[in-house]
Amino acid sequence: MKKKVVGLLMTMLLCFISADYLANHAAAATKTSADFTDLKDLDEAKKAKFDVMISAGIFEGVAEDTFGLTDKMNRAQFAKVAALVFKLEVDTELKISSFSDVKADDPANGYAVPYIEAVKAAGITDGYGDGIYNPAGEVTKEQLAAFLIRGLGKEKDATATPGVDDPTVSDWAKKYVAYAIENKLMPTEDDGTFGGKDTATRAQLVEGAYEAKEQYEEQVEAKKQEEEQKKIEEEKKKEEELKKAEEEKKQQAGSSSSPVSQPDSSPSSPAPQQPIQPTVATPTALPAGGAVTSGTPVTLTSGTVSAAVYYTTDGNEPTTSSTLYTGPITITSDVTIKAIAVKDGLKNSSVAVFEYTIITPIVLPVSIPQLKEGELYSGSVAKLSGGSGAVTYTVTSGALPVGLTLNPSTGAITGIPSVAGTYDFTIRATDSATPPVTETMQYTGIITSAAPVIDGLYLIYEYLRHPDTEEAPTVEVFTLAGITNVTEDHIEAILQELVWAYNDSVNNSFPFGTPMSSKEDIQNIVDQYLSGL
Repeated sequence: MKKKVVGLLMTMLLCFISADYLANHAAAATKTSADFTDLKDLDEAKKAKFDVMISAGIFEGVAEDTFGLTDKMNRAQFAKVAALVFKLEVDTELKISSFSDVKADDPANGYAVPYIEAVKAAGITDGYGDGIYNPAGEVTKEQLAAFLIRGLGKEKDATATPGVDDPTVSDWAKKYVAYAIENKLMPTEDDGTFGGKDTATRAQLVEGAYEAKEQYEEQVEAKKQEEEQKKIEEEKKKEEELKKAEEEKKQQAGSSSSPVSQPDSSPSSPAPQQPIQPTVATPTALPAGGAVTSGTPVTLTSGTVSAAVYYTTDGNEPTTSSTLYTGPITITSDVTIKAIAVKDGLKNSSVAVFEYTIITPIVLPVSIPQLKEGELYSGSVAKLSGGSGAVTYTVTSGALPVGLTLNPSTGAITGIPSVAGTYDFTIRATDSATPPVTETMQYTGIITSAAPVIDGLYLIYEYLRHPDTEEAPTVEVFTLAGITNVTEDHIEAILQELVWAYNDSVNNSFPFGTPMSSKEDIQNIVDQYLSGL
């Protein structure tokens, strides 16, 4: 039973990063929450957490501009993220697993062999028992809570916690969930329940992993300081023992020499060294400087537990009288942030300097002109403003209307649309700045059908052949046929003259001696009628 419970932990991870994305940490470091369309509506505090996890290479998007807040993650992906969060030792050359269902040649999950073995060696999980790991299995919220607690080494503390009274949580997980809520690793839902059996979302995983990462780093820093203090005490103890031994040696030497007291000519013992005062860890920033877009949040942290961070943005050196950091700093212009970390009983950190320059966002036109089937088109989706380098344009979804092409360097759309209809497509503009600035815009291209060609002469002749059934030609029809001088005032009389002339031509008695068969014949009859008025 214990093995199964332990195995459940594994399924708790911060999932949702595809294996392909997790492999490329350097690319993740260049991104922030601002690069993902589904993160733009998060509050600043949550964005700051996402930025930390993205910059650390633990999470990436599921697509170029999509993070995937509600996506799920399997146990294989969990193993890799767990190894990153808790900085486990991983043998990346390992190809054989101790679990029978984990194979290096598995196209979906084979990459995770070394990470699965790492979390097993760390005691976080030993699978489901009987040599089974289930790499494709999903992660529930209660399993995630247990995983975070075990990763922090707090299982004994958790098992000493009264369990939650929550029907949505399995009996085995009630103590884990209670501890996770109490220590702010994971929150309850809006209705007050935890939803322990629900599959954990990518968003819940990021936030839980962020809190675990922060607490883990605090533990590491506290342990480091404890070891430094212990070392100082041990050195002090050695000095005291050495001094005591020297004094005893002097006393022994004095008791065996002449009773005449001799002055002590031995050099005086050095004064005991003062304990070395530990220094607070220098603040770090995310992002750590460089080119950013306006509105980018910057988070400041120190690796020393409970250290306060003070900062300036006016170029002055920071002191404890400077602004106390309480939340993300929003960058809206070029600025240099200087920061120190302070904690009672410790030496202040050195000054950290972070420089930021604003990249102007690319502005694209919101629409393109209407197009016409069969007619030459020349339009553009070139940027209106923004960016700082050469821009490349690509179609990221949908397709241009048939017959049109996009120039990737200029954004020009040219060609002759050949098929009428409505076309939806998305254009991405990417400039060559570092980091690159991108902007996307969805367009709808409406291709109208070519106007039908009306043969006015044909309509006139059809009427002359069948005046009782065909609709009488209008002045506009005569104009389309190239017949001039026909007006509304005389059109009925002209039509009558034309019917008579046509009938005469059929009976071989056309006034001009030949059958009426051309536009010129009709124009002559119109002119003759009008001249006789």
